[in-house]
Amino acid sequence: MTTRALHLLAASVLLAACASAPVVLESDVPLPPGMSTVRSADIKRAGGTVTGGTFLLAGEVSDARDTMSTLAARFRDEGWIVLVRESGLDFAACVATKGARSVEVRIDRRALDPAMSSGLIVVKSTPRAG
Repeated sequence: MTTRALHLLAASVLLAACASAPVVLESDVPLPPGMSTVRSADIKRAGGTVTGGTFLLAGEVSDARDTMSTLAARFRDEGWIVLVRESGLDFAACVATKGARSVEVRIDRRALDPAMSSGLIVVKSTPRAG
């Protein structure tokens, strides 16, 4: 391989890594676009997977409906099933499931200052009967 080909390959790998959507604690739970986790509580993990926890979000949301549409697509890309979704300009919520886990997401757009919007993600696991 030529040096140029190696540089192109390295650049494409780097771009692919940077282009991945942000997630909660390096898991398969996507974050809403424009938002980040500012506080977490009651975190539970099993085998590298987030199985429980509450995550407070902050960031810019110009339209909660559009933000939730993008987030729902990210959930589906990660193998989640989006069960419930409601949204409007200032508020959006959804529930998604994957295996024994469920995720509830709430996004509240701050109308006076969209850059100060907030959200909440709650991850729960249902114990399997055995």
